[in-house]
Amino acid sequence: MKTIIKRELMDHLKSIQFAVLLVFSIVLFSANGIIFINKYNQLNSTYNQKMARLNYNRSTTHLYLYRKPNPLLFLAEGGDLDRPADYILRPKGQLSAIPPRPRDFKLPDIPKLDWSFIIKTIFSLYVILLGFSGISEEKEKGTLRLVLSNSFSRVRLLTAKYLTILAVTFVPLLVGFVINLVIFAIFPPQTLTVGHLSNIFLMLLLSMAYLSLFAFLSLFFSSLIPRSSLVLLVLLAAWVLFAVIIPDTSGILSQKFSKVPSEYQTAKNLEPFVQKEVWDRIQKIQQRINKGELRTEEEVRKETDQAFEEGQDKMKFYYKSYEDSMKQRTLLAQNLSRLSPASLFQYASEDIAQAGIHREEEFLKDSQNFSRIYDQYILKKVGKLTGVSGWSFGDTLTLNGKKIEIHSPEPEEYRGDMSDFPKFVELGPSLSLVLKHALGDIAGLILWNLALAVLAFAAFLRADVR
Repeated sequence: MKTIIKRELMDHLKSIQFAVLLVFSIVLFSANGIIFINKYNQLNSTYNQKMARLNYNRSTTHLYLYRKPNPLLFLAEGGDLDRPADYILRPKGQLSAIPPRPRDFKLPDIPKLDWSFIIKTIFSLYVILLGFSGISEEKEKGTLRLVLSNSFSRVRLLTAKYLTILAVTFVPLLVGFVINLVIFAIFPPQTLTVGHLSNIFLMLLLSMAYLSLFAFLSLFFSSLIPRSSLVLLVLLAAWVLFAVIIPDTSGILSQKFSKVPSEYQTAKNLEPFVQKEVWDRIQKIQQRINKGELRTEEEVRKETDQAFEEGQDKMKFYYKSYEDSMKQRTLLAQNLSRLSPASLFQYASEDIAQAGIHREEEFLKDSQNFSRIYDQYILKKVGKLTGVSGWSFGDTLTLNGKKIEIHSPEPEEYRGDMSDFPKFVELGPSLSLVLKHALGDIAGLILWNLALAVLAFAAFLRADVR
């Protein structure tokens, strides 16, 4: 088997295909490093400026929270650059995202040049080009029958071809990784830490697991189909199915299967909700005034403040239910797309890179934990806790012939010493949590490898080599 591996390895390493991939790997990973350095330095500078201003803008009415730039964004961007990085925290845990920069709708979305994109596209296609002719072409030339006539088992031969494909692919992949890390080590040394190196090593293992399944897939079809040209056509169709069709159609299917009202319908349903929760209560307060149950302006304002604040709380809960429904739709789309190994690799890459939805969820969890500390501080300084929402109410009531302007209560700003103001700390996900999030997708990739390995060996053992 060593002879077969050595022979095929030397043939591939001397080929034009290998030279082209090596050049592509050097160029793409170098570009990834340079682009990331510029972007990360820009994000980090902006973040430091915001944090410096935050130290002088302490308030008991609202507080700005900022997400740290992700130093592992070069592994898998995961849509982080299009997600909000700035939030406003108000009393009672009201957290509002500040929309990121407006998107450019004139041009289509351009994929981010991260490691996951390079491996999903360039390297997976290269594995297909390596493996599509591994069996079928040798069968066409007659060399396969000659090799197997020398008491060389089919299992050993297919194993040798599989290991050769991985070895040839690993060389340019490792070269690209090393060049990328050298660039990071020279320019922004603060980016890489010992903890980050473990994430990078995990990414390397994940990449090989993903490319491995394409090696098995190529050998399976190459054993099943006698003509190598037809094998290549089938493999390219399978690649398009995995990389494009399944991920793109999952969102359409999730919208069809999940019953979530549109934003217009949600806003339309809000009018009767507000009428019931706010204005009906205000009318009852006016009736109580007319009956003489409320005699002073102070009593009236106390009742209306409570009505407005409770109405706001219920409206926040109403919109939270809508947001939760949208999250469930997104989750359904992700689960449907997981039928593709490309999606499994993408989501696992995002988890290892501490990007994507899970990174946002961890930030929101840290924010909610801090909000309780923030509320306790407000109670300590102000003596009361007044919540707000994105809506404000106002009306006029009549008391003893006098018009009283009422409106939603607002949080009170404390004017005293705030040197003990609490500081928000974004903990971020630990390595164990990263592995926990990525474990399901990694297990999916392993299952794909096992299934395709069984199919490849079964097809080759049954193949007619004549």
